[in-house]
Amino acid sequence: MTQIIRDLLTPEAQRDAYTWAAVLVAHFGIGACLRMIGLPLVVIAIGYAGFETMQAGISGVFLPWDSVLDWSAVMLGAVAKGPLAVAALAVIALVGTGRRR
Repeated sequence: MTQIIRDLLTPEAQRDAYTWAAVLVAHFGIGACLRMIGLPLVVIAIGYAGFETMQAGISGVFLPWDSVLDWSAVMLGAVAKGPLAVAALAVIALVGTGRRR
């Protein structure tokens, strides 16, 4: 269990597009779940930004582009409603995949 927590607190720049896309969808799911349990958008936005900051502070690794994309995917999941949310996620995936090449 401690290894899982340690892994969650270590940012990682995934090396291949498949893994990166899977992580992106996972962050989208985190946002959707947080919204489903009734958290307001502002709490999700500030809370997840705080998590990314804490992750960088604890691990000593700061990957700003990765943090912005993770936060964006969480927020898209939190506001997801219909095909526009899926389209937005696809755009982020394309931008991120291009950035990682």
